[in-house]
Amino acid sequence: MNIKTYVFEDIKKGMEILKDEYGPDAVVVDVKENVRNGSSTWCEISVATEDVSQCDGYRPEEIRKRAEDIWKFSTKLILKRIDALESEIIMERLKSYPLPLRFVYNKMIENDFDKHLAMSIISELYTRIGELANETIKVNFFLKELLAEKIKTGDIIDTEDSIALVGPAGAGKTQTAKKLALMCVAFEKPVEIAVFGNVKDQSYNDLKCFSENNGIPFLSIDRADKISTVLNNDGKKRILDISGGVSVQKDIVDRLEHIKCILLLPAGTRDRKIMYYIDQFSGSNDLELVFTKLDEEEMPGHICHNLILTGRPVCCFTVGPDIKDVLMPGKDMFYKIIFEGNKWIRKEEKH
Repeated sequence: MNIKTYVFEDIKKGMEILKDEYGPDAVVVDVKENVRNGSSTWCEISVATEDVSQCDGYRPEEIRKRAEDIWKFSTKLILKRIDALESEIIMERLKSYPLPLRFVYNKMIENDFDKHLAMSIISELYTRIGELANETIKVNFFLKELLAEKIKTGDIIDTEDSIALVGPAGAGKTQTAKKLALMCVAFEKPVEIAVFGNVKDQSYNDLKCFSENNGIPFLSIDRADKISTVLNNDGKKRILDISGGVSVQKDIVDRLEHIKCILLLPAGTRDRKIMYYIDQFSGSNDLELVFTKLDEEEMPGHICHNLILTGRPVCCFTVGPDIKDVLMPGKDMFYKIIFEGNKWIRKEEKH
């Protein structure tokens, strides 16, 4: 496979010449205009080609494999070029915004916030505050207000319904169940922890010890058909920790009524997986989110853009192994997440 670059006086004529030269096997991987002293017609066209003579002696499937390698490589180059062009366009657009708004955009991107949504946000800010966008303090204030409007929050404590904790293995469901139970007790809300599924001996003993030390009732449910009866028995609020795969968790949630489904995801979970898990439990109208291990994710800006794009409420964040390491959501926290990543958590830990 070779990449050859040609210079032509005109793009259209250049494409016709290359088509005649290489036929349908030629793949255009890049086009650059204005390559000679800013001329509006001169251009460079790069093509990926395969020397036919190099294919002699290869089996048909080997030739097909070589062709696919060319397409894969060419696609990679094209996508890279498209991304570069898009970045250039965005940078040109940013020049028309006041410096504080450009700074906001750059900080959001540094912390893995979606660039298209970031542009939309600074555009909306500029429309709202006009000339005030030249003042950094004003921009920060109105940015917090805008984030508070766009990101929904849930109240996991005041709800009278029981809570079902779902999510992938390693999300910290058991630890979060204990943290939420202690919060309920602190607000004088009677609560009980229930677990379903194959709970590891260590987790079971940990929960049992936690229950005895804090006076919080704990029970284990071994059959799916018993869960509904147990949860709806006396109107008491229960936190149900469901073990097992997504299909098992979904089956349990679908059996229950008057329950708040809380999806736990590690802060490092990326967009596609976040959407996958939300889709699995989308049948629950009360689905809300908790992001755990926020202190372990250096660029957590994607959390905020997913909360905006999905419209799902966030109940809280966890930031460490300590039983009290729970942070409630709000505009100041959203601002810190997209501006400072997790650096603000480290600063607060030092104090």
